[in-house]
Amino acid sequence: MLRSRVLGLISQAVHKPNALSAVGVRFISEEQLGASADQVADLFERNLLKASRKKPDQPPRILTTRREAISLYREIWRYSALFLWHDERGRLFRDVIRTSARQEFEAARFEPDPEIINKLIITGRDCVQRTIEAFAARAKRLEAEGPPPPLRQ
Repeated sequence: MLRSRVLGLISQAVHKPNALSAVGVRFISEEQLGASADQVADLFERNLLKASRKKPDQPPRILTTRREAISLYREIWRYSALFLWHDERGRLFRDVIRTSARQEFEAARFEPDPEIINKLIITGRDCVQRTIEAFAARAKRLEAEGPPPPLRQ
């Protein structure tokens, strides 16, 4: 489609240069350009941005919430690496957090209501933020207290 438009403009410029100059299009001959009309059309086709291949019936909001959800999941994954101690069952707390996050995301995977999706994302971000703040505050307190006393054997 782009190629046919470009070829159409080039052929108009070749056949009716005065008509296009009235609209502000500058005429350049093939000799001045050093390329044929087909070569110019190929150059335009290769270098101009292609139209998006998205389905027109998808609202852009879905892509935004999808990106936000993926971003939140990755943030949970990154911050969970800080939790290196074991829970009461002997599992790494990092793995418990990751498993729980995966289950929550899978449970909401096919949620059609954008309002509910946004609420889940906002709640998840808030939870991550509060957890990291509490983690940082606890780490700061532990650092201020100094190293723990050595264990007796």
